[in-house]
Amino acid sequence: MELLGRLLTPLLLLLLEISLARCEQEREETTTSRPLVPIRPRIVGGRRASAGQFGHQVSLRYFGHHICGGSIISASYVLTAAHCVQFGQDVTDPSRLAVQAGSLRLNSYAVYVDVAAIEVHPQYLNGGQGYDIALLRLARPLGLNANIVAIPLAEEDPPADSVVHISGWGAIFHGGPTSNDLLYVQVRSIARSDCTSHYMRRLPSTTMCLLHGANLGACHGDSGGPAVYEGRLVGVASFVLGACGREAPDGYESIATLRSWIISNSDL
Repeated sequence: MELLGRLLTPLLLLLLEISLARCEQEREETTTSRPLVPIRPRIVGGRRASAGQFGHQVSLRYFGHHICGGSIISASYVLTAAHCVQFGQDVTDPSRLAVQAGSLRLNSYAVYVDVAAIEVHPQYLNGGQGYDIALLRLARPLGLNANIVAIPLAEEDPPADSVVHISGWGAIFHGGPTSNDLLYVQVRSIARSDCTSHYMRRLPSTTMCLLHGANLGACHGDSGGPAVYEGRLVGVASFVLGACGREAPDGYESIATLRSWIISNSDL
C-alpha cells in the first residue's frame, strides 16, 4: 500500500495543478486585465530565515507533499488560503492533509500533525472574489515552544508604505527550483486606492496589496502563507499578478477584515 500511495501521488498532484489553473483562468476574467496566478510554491529573492524567526509558519502537506503555507493561530488551529483546500465546489478530505511545524527545513518532518477538520469561509467562491481563507483544526494540539509559536491576529491593516514580512518555501524564481530552506522577504503595503488605480481595477473587498520590486515576492506554493507586521498576522497569501517576481503587488487576504469569522470558527 505504501508503494501504491507513492505511485498515485504524482497523478493527484497533477489533478491539483489542473484545478488551480482553472481558478487562475477565472481570476483573469473577473478581477483584472493582468493574469492572476494562485500562489502555490514559493518566495522569490528571499533570505534564509533563522530559528524561531517565523515560528508561526507551517508547511501544508497533501499526501505528504508541500502545497501551501499556513500560520499557527493556536495550538489546535492553522490558518491558510481556501484555494489550498477547496477545488471547484469540493473541499478536500482532511485525511489527505497534514502540517509540518517547527522547522526551517521543508522536509524535516520533525513535528508532523494530521488535519482533522477544514472550515472554508462560506463566501469563498473561487476565481479572485476574495474571502480566500480556511481554518484547519489539527488532530492533536501542537506543543508550543520557541520554534512553534501561535501568532496574534491583527486588528487593522498595516498603514500604507509599511514594511511587511512574507515567508515560505520554494521556487526561487518563476518556474525555478524549490528551496528546502524557509525564505522570507520584505514587501510594502500600498493604499487600496493606489492598488486599484495602477494594478487591479476590481480588488476584492477582503484583499490588500503588498508591493515588491522585480525578482522579489511570493510564488507558486506560498499560497496560504503569512504576511506579518509588527509581530501580528496581517495577511494570508492569495494570488500574484502575472509571473512570480514581477514588479507588482501580491494579493493577501486581510486578517483585520476577516478577523471576526476566524475567531468565531476557531478556539481563539
